[in-house]
Parts: sequence; structure tokens; C-alpha cells
Amino acid sequence: MEKGKIDELLEYYVKHMPKMSYLMKNKERYEVIEKSVREISEIALEADKKAKIKIFPDDLTGCTLCMEITASLFVVDKIDKFCTTLKVADTFEVCSLTNGDVSVSLTYKDAWMPAPPKK
Repeated sequence: MEKGKIDELLEYYVKHMPKMSYLMKNKERYEVIEKSVREISEIALEADKKAKIKIFPDDLTGCTLCMEITASLFVVDKIDKFCTTLKVADTFEVCSLTNGDVSVSLTYKDAWMPAPPKK
């Protein structure tokens, strides 16, 4: 596809994308995600009581729940429990930071979904 065609497509989406959308919890998935987030948070805080945990929706659609943990240490000693709760996440990333801390990031798709329009 030519670059001009891609630009045209993107311009179309920007022009026609709704300015505001309403989201609601995905009942089927939200409780499972909530449990996973709670268990991952407990693991982080057991290793480092000063761990910083941020939970927020993604910037693009708002339907994905993002979790970021920054800690001096992230230790998993109950591998089976960790793997079970990690299966709920759609992405998992661990990076070392230049200050010696570690960053642990997870995303959970479809935590929210667009609310149906009123008729």
C-alpha cells in the first residue's frame, strides 16, 4: 500500500472517529482481571513494600486495562499460582531500569467495552 493511501485512510478514521464514547465494564472478563491485578499486586508488595503500582485504561480505546509496577525487587516464589494469574493478561513485560529498579507491565484487553447506543 502506498504511503499516500495509508495517510488517506488515517485521515478518514480521524475525521469519522467519535469524539466521545461511553464504556462499560465487560462483566465476563472484569472480575477475572480484577482478581489477577490484585494477586500480581500482592506479589509485588511482598517483594518490595514500597513498590509503586499504577492501573489505568489505555490511551487509544480505553478498553484495555494497563498495570505498571516499579519496584526494587520482583520475586515470584509460587510459580504455579503466578502462571495461573498471569494467563489472564494479554501482555507481560519485565525491564530493568537504569536506577536499579525493575519495571513490570501487564495489559488486559477487553476490561471495558463500548456501551451500546440508546435506541
